[in-house]
Amino acid sequence: MLLSIIIPHYNLPRIILSRCIESIVQQRVPSKDYEIIVVDDASNEPPLWLEKSFTGENVRLIIAAHGGPGAARNRGIEEAKGEYIEFIDADDMLLPDCGINECLDVLRDTKPDILRFEYKICTSPDDIRNERKEKTTFCDAISGAEYMRAFRLSGSPCNYFFRRELANEHGIRFPENMFHEDEVFNTKLHCYAGNLISSDATLYAYCIRKGSTTASSSAEFEERRIGDLIRAIEELDKFRGKEKERWTDTQLQGFKHKFTILSVDAIRNMMYTGMKANDIYRKCKEGLAPLGAYPLPKAKYSTKYGLFRILANSKAGMRILRILLPSKKPLKR
Repeated sequence: MLLSIIIPHYNLPRIILSRCIESIVQQRVPSKDYEIIVVDDASNEPPLWLEKSFTGENVRLIIAAHGGPGAARNRGIEEAKGEYIEFIDADDMLLPDCGINECLDVLRDTKPDILRFEYKICTSPDDIRNERKEKTTFCDAISGAEYMRAFRLSGSPCNYFFRRELANEHGIRFPENMFHEDEVFNTKLHCYAGNLISSDATLYAYCIRKGSTTASSSAEFEERRIGDLIRAIEELDKFRGKEKERWTDTQLQGFKHKFTILSVDAIRNMMYTGMKANDIYRKCKEGLAPLGAYPLPKAKYSTKYGLFRILANSKAGMRILRILLPSKKPLKR
């Protein structure tokens, strides 16, 4: 079997989960080539209707103990039979006739460790429409570390296919019971990917939904998210300390870029919550500095990064940043 599609699910209306699965089934991928694994994270009402509603569509339901999306994805990896894995969040979907079969042909023929594709943010049903190009472009393969060195690696685990054995060979799994678990998984996986192919195919619809985890915004929720982002940075610092002696220079540089951008994200997220500049500066000194994540290092990532770094590395500059940046997090993945 070529592909296992893993969907973590928790307390969603039936219509939302059905929409997600139908968007996969309608892609006309041969049934022998894929399976859909829905891992229910101990919902109040597990979707026991699932397998009967999608009879003959290679849909499996696994009911797991509650552990958050990271634990659900880990269980899915353990249960998967496909050579490759793709994650889809239960409240998202694949775009109609998106060209997934072209990507699967590349997986069969080229056998990359990772194949990345594009996503689209959808705020209404009108946005969910065919995004297929006349001809899909696939870039020449590079390593995952080269990709991290050259580009800003997204935190989402839902915009690429990856070879299941790559994760198993290196024991790569999601941290459980925390937010930003995907940042840890993505970084580790890309560090070890020997060949990565990027595509301009837009397959994924990220559907903004009121009440979703990423749309929640209470003070307590945001405080926990920031704490967990710092935990993710700490986890990656431990990973670097354990592995860096075996890494190539490219792996070191790729990791450094991702690690630095995560530190920038932590500072920006503190500002989005309305935290005062002096409190952000203190949090950087106490939480990020012991991990080697602050002060931000000098690097030629971009002009914007250079300016941000100069300001963020001093108490006076942090006050200027606090004025310049909005107190509300922008809408993006």
